[in-house]
Amino acid sequence: MHDRFITFIEQAGLLGPGDKVLLATSGGVDSMAMCHLFRRAGLPFAVAHCNFQLRAAASNQDEQFVRQMAVSLGVPFFCQRFDTVAFSNLGKISIQEAARKLRYEWLEKTRQDAGCAYIATAHHLDDSIETVLFNFSKGCGIRGLHGILPKQGNLIRPLLFATKKELLAFAQGEEIGFREDASNLTDKYSRNLIRHHAVPVFEKINPSFQRSAEKTIARLLEVESLYDFVLDKIREDVLEPNGPDWKIHLAKLAHYPALPTVLYELLHPFGFNSDQSVQILQSIDNQPGKMFFSPDWQLLVDRFLLILSRGEKHGGVIRIPSIQAGSIALADGEFQVELVDGPTPSFSKKNNEAWLDYGKITFPLTLRHWQPGDSFCPLGMGGKHQKLQDFFSNNKLDRFEKERIWLLESGGEICWVVGHRLDERFKVAQKTEKCLVARFTRKKG
Repeated sequence: MHDRFITFIEQAGLLGPGDKVLLATSGGVDSMAMCHLFRRAGLPFAVAHCNFQLRAAASNQDEQFVRQMAVSLGVPFFCQRFDTVAFSNLGKISIQEAARKLRYEWLEKTRQDAGCAYIATAHHLDDSIETVLFNFSKGCGIRGLHGILPKQGNLIRPLLFATKKELLAFAQGEEIGFREDASNLTDKYSRNLIRHHAVPVFEKINPSFQRSAEKTIARLLEVESLYDFVLDKIREDVLEPNGPDWKIHLAKLAHYPALPTVLYELLHPFGFNSDQSVQILQSIDNQPGKMFFSPDWQLLVDRFLLILSRGEKHGGVIRIPSIQAGSIALADGEFQVELVDGPTPSFSKKNNEAWLDYGKITFPLTLRHWQPGDSFCPLGMGGKHQKLQDFFSNNKLDRFEKERIWLLESGGEICWVVGHRLDERFKVAQKTEKCLVARFTRKKG
C-alpha cells in the first residue's frame, strides 16, 4: 500500500518538494489510512476536521477521536463546528449540499491560514466509480464520465489508486483505529443506493469490475483530452472576436458533425445551457433575429452569424427593442411579447400572462430584477404607489423568490411584476385599441 501510494503521488504529479498538505479527516477508515500513509511517507501535513453536528453525540466523539489522533502523531489540528441544518434551511439546499459548501469553504480558508499548498481528501477508487455511475444515471456529457480527478487546483485525492476493501485491509493490518458513520449504511442517499445495490450487480457480472472500471475511466480521460483538442481547433475556426463581442460563423459551423454538442461547447463558457443551444440551432433557419440570454451575455441569431454581446445587457438588464422581438430565451425561461388587435380582456387570469394597453407602452421595454427603492402601482389599489419590498412581504415571498422575479419596465416605470401583478397605469381600458400581451414561461426544474 505504501509503495503504491508514493507511486500514485509521483505519477499524478500531486505534490512538489516540501509541499505541506491539509488532510481533511472525518475519522473514518479512509481518512485515517490517509493520515498514516502521509506519516509513513514523511510528508509534511496538518489535520482538519469538520463537525457538522448532524449525529448528536457521535459527531462530537468523531471530533475528539480525530483530535487525539493528531496529537499522537504530533501534527497541527484544526476543527470547526457547523450548524449545518440552519445553513441548509437558510439557503433552501439539501443537507449534503450544505455540508459540502461549508466544508470546502472552511478547508480552503484553513489551508491558507496553515500555510499548506494543498487540501487532500480521502476519496478512493470506489468513490470515483460511484461518481461515474451517479452522473450516468442523471444524464451527463463526456466530462461526467471521468470520475473524480486526482488533482483540481488546490485539491488533491491521493487515494484514488486504492479500493475501499484495500484501505480497510490496510487499516486493520496496521491496527489503525477508525470511526464508523452509520449514515453510510442507509439507502437514504443516492450514492449509497449505487454502492449497496448497483455495484454488486456489476461485480456479479464481472468480479474484476472495479479494476475494469478504473481502466475505462483512464481511457475516457484520454478521450476527453482528444475531445478538448478538437474543440479548440473548432473554436479557432468558427469563433471570432469582434471588439468586446464575439461572432460565430454559421457557414463554417455547418461543416462539423454533432452540431448540438459543438454549439453547446462553444456557448457554455458564455453561460448558455444545452437546451438553449438546441433552441438556437432550431431558430437559425426559422427565426432569424431571435435573441437568447444567459446571465451575462445575449446572443442574436443573424442570417450568417451568431452574435454574442454584452452591449445591451448589464447587471441582469435586458432590452426589448420592439414588438418584433417576439420570443426571448432567458436562462430561467422564455419571455414573449405580441401585439393583439380588437376586443381584449381587461385582465388575464393567467399568472404568467399580462395584457397591457399598447398605447401606453414606450419601447424599448426593459426586463430586469428587483432593486431597493423600486415601487409600482399594483392593479386594484386605485393607482396608489407601493414599494416592491412591501408588495413582496405582503405576498410572503422570501429573499430567493424576490431575486428570481423579473420586472417588465416601460419608460422607466414598472408595468408588470412578472408572474404576480400588473401596474394599474398600464391596464387595458374600454377605449384600448391594441394590446401588448406579455408571457413568461419559467423553465421546469
